[in-house]
Amino acid sequence: MRITVVTLFPEMFESALAASLLGKARAAGLLDIDFVNPRDFTTDRHRTVDDAPYGGGPGMVMKPDPLIAAIESAAAGAAESPHRVLLTPGGRRLDQSVVRELAARPHLVLVCGRYEGIDERVSQLAIDEEISLGDFVLSGGEMAALPLIDAVARLVPGVLGDLASTHEESFSDGLTLEYPQYTRPPEYRGLGVPDVLLAGHHERVRSWRRHEALRRTALRRPDLLRRRSLAPDELALVQDDAAVLPASRTYLLLAHHPVVDRTGAEVTSSVTNLDIHDLARSAATYGLAGTIAITPIALQREKIAHIIEVWQEEAAALAAHGRAAPASGVPSGHRSHALAAVEVRVSIEEALAAIASFHGAPPLLVATSARLHGGPPTLGFPELRSLLARTAPERPVALLLGTGHGLAERAISLANYVLAPISGQPTFNHLSVRSAAAIMLDRLFGTGA
Repeated sequence: MRITVVTLFPEMFESALAASLLGKARAAGLLDIDFVNPRDFTTDRHRTVDDAPYGGGPGMVMKPDPLIAAIESAAAGAAESPHRVLLTPGGRRLDQSVVRELAARPHLVLVCGRYEGIDERVSQLAIDEEISLGDFVLSGGEMAALPLIDAVARLVPGVLGDLASTHEESFSDGLTLEYPQYTRPPEYRGLGVPDVLLAGHHERVRSWRRHEALRRTALRRPDLLRRRSLAPDELALVQDDAAVLPASRTYLLLAHHPVVDRTGAEVTSSVTNLDIHDLARSAATYGLAGTIAITPIALQREKIAHIIEVWQEEAAALAAHGRAAPASGVPSGHRSHALAAVEVRVSIEEALAAIASFHGAPPLLVATSARLHGGPPTLGFPELRSLLARTAPERPVALLLGTGHGLAERAISLANYVLAPISGQPTFNHLSVRSAAAIMLDRLFGTGA
């Protein structure tokens, strides 16, 4: 593989590229790294490569002429056009999937910017892709090019002694951190090696490593797991691990009391069939522990029980006619699956006590509202996702939603936190509780985000 670096400071690369794996790969002819300096393409005696920006502002901008000439020289005489990459904070975020794409290219040209950046016309005329290491700023593209070169080189056949090493490293599947590693001695300063690694059972070791990789990712980088759905075999490994699946210890609480009406008066709202159905199905879709409907009115509690009973009877009838899923005895995807996880309680306090009794720990209560409140601290969705990842796995979580025109202040005062309102256009903000719940659950527990 060939990598050409377009840089004003080629000397910055000398030590790093001469040592360790990169040095050996270059010596073995597996990796050809060369440099082009834009100063060699200037025409004035000062070898000027920068100029003041149009429109004013601080700093200098790299001129298009010498930079484009340097980039074009890298492709001179090549049978195939190289892939030209600009290292810039505004580019696509570098991750392992991008590294794999780049490693498949026979020739990369890495363009290292300096000063306040490069003339935009260079990007338009001579760059195929812009790549960023992350949301921070470096002095120049050279310090970004080095880790990119190292990451790409590791995937070049022959550079690593054991190519299988790349299959089990962090991000080898694109979205999972690597499992914990241990070596001799078996005990060090009171800390031992997990028994499963000492027993020599290869399949159990494989399962343990996969579980620990998922667990470490959930605790340290939960954002990665939001980008994909777990495979069935992965779900089987972690189904009882609330650290990996925080939704499995989370409950939806739908309060019909105390809530407010349009005048702000505290009232008890009526139970609706649609609310119970849709919240139960949303909770089941995202793997929540359950849904608890709250109303002090006995007739309303009986109504909810009747709704659940009707769908369970239908499921049983379908199962009796051979339309059931083999394992469950209930038709696959039938809403009775979701409604079976619905409970009814008289008050918010009673619902919280029931959750605490089941889990052996009081739940973290997060209230929701379409308007901002004083009192408990307000969290945005990213902050709440982070909090869920940091919360002890044995502690349950309760998301409290209000019907009517929202939760009364005394209900919100019970919460540890209030979730920031869901908002679109600020002139209208009146989602149904069903819509708000679905959006909220997707932002917290959905994949593909």
